[in-house]
Amino acid sequence: MSMRIFYQIHRWVSLVCALFFLMLAVTGLPMLFRDQLRAWNTVNLPPASAPMPQAEIWNSLPEGFAAIEAYFPNKEVLAVTPNAADGTLYFSVQTRDVKSTARTHMRMGGEQIMYDVRTGNVFNRKDRIYRFTAVESMLHWAHLLHTQLGSAGMAGKHFLALMCILAVLSILSGLFLYGPMMKGIALSTLRRGSTRMRWSDWHKFVSVFALVFAVVLCVSGVMIAAYSAGVKHYHRDAHMAAMTALSDLPAAETALSPAEAYRTVHEAFPDKIIISMQVPQGTNKNYAFHAAAPPTKPTNFVLDEMVFLPKSGDAAPLFVPAPAWMHITPLFLNLHIHNHDWIALKIAWAALLLLTIAMIVSGCVLLATRRFNTIHRGTARPVHRTNASVWRAPAAIAVLSMAGLLAPIEGGIGNAVGLAALGLPLIYFARLLRR
Repeated sequence: MSMRIFYQIHRWVSLVCALFFLMLAVTGLPMLFRDQLRAWNTVNLPPASAPMPQAEIWNSLPEGFAAIEAYFPNKEVLAVTPNAADGTLYFSVQTRDVKSTARTHMRMGGEQIMYDVRTGNVFNRKDRIYRFTAVESMLHWAHLLHTQLGSAGMAGKHFLALMCILAVLSILSGLFLYGPMMKGIALSTLRRGSTRMRWSDWHKFVSVFALVFAVVLCVSGVMIAAYSAGVKHYHRDAHMAAMTALSDLPAAETALSPAEAYRTVHEAFPDKIIISMQVPQGTNKNYAFHAAAPPTKPTNFVLDEMVFLPKSGDAAPLFVPAPAWMHITPLFLNLHIHNHDWIALKIAWAALLLLTIAMIVSGCVLLATRRFNTIHRGTARPVHRTNASVWRAPAAIAVLSMAGLLAPIEGGIGNAVGLAALGLPLIYFARLLRR
């Protein structure tokens, strides 16, 4: 394929996806610091405790239920989820005697009541008081726009996934154009001659540093959308399988308590951690547990697979495996969300997001001004380079960027390795910018 064909692909694909890609990058910035912003903006949020093993948190289940009953007697518990990061049990609750049951998944759905297993403190998250409601509204809408294009729901997720695919195609087609265009000029050259020519040089310059980061986030974003669709169908099929397999059991004379149900499932699957439990409600006769392989660090996302146990305890726990393809999704979710625990890593990510925004904006300027002027030869001194020398710096930056994104997934020293790997290209960018 000729450069002209790649140019046309780059131009027209970018024309379709650029503004949506820009929206994803811009909304990603506040979401990157969402935890820090909410901790600062919430006046009455209880202080976070130290991390704690999940098994120890589950041991406090009876005390947690007793506390909910004492403080919120008009509420019924729908689901319980431990948070290993701060030793807290999250109870999803709703008002008793409501006509319908709120849909819950992990720490989503219903009202969320926090129970600190160390102190016994109870806090209803709907009672949070904010310094500035505008900050919370901004975070709320940034999340909605970033994940599902506002209120578009699953259709919005699918559309944004398509835009991410087009963004990757745009970036890769631009990569094919980079080599021939850069044989005559150095990486950081911003030529004089016309404003559009400087925008063109700036676009190529920042793209070298943002390319891998942008591609990884787009690809992982597509996988997150696929996971969102897949997990919805998996949970529906798993519940139907449980209803079929456990429907013929006799009515329970005595019901297992949540703590007894947890111990039964934990003993049946000792190599897994229980990351959430749904309590039987109404005509539903089964406990539903979400079990997963232990993560390498507490904040990592893990693929949960469902285990069902009749509240009567008259049958063995029923394990319903997730589809095989879903087992690759934790890598992509952790790449996108859970590999920047340190604030320094978040700052590095923010810098890369700003470079991504600069890449998109400069590309949009070039698209918008194409009709009005052309790019002429610049006044910068030409540099004659081989193919190898053209790609040497971009290849090194790409390798370091990939290492910087992957290493923090493992936690521990991986955070330091990731910070160093991301920091070196950013320092190099700053040095080139000062020339």
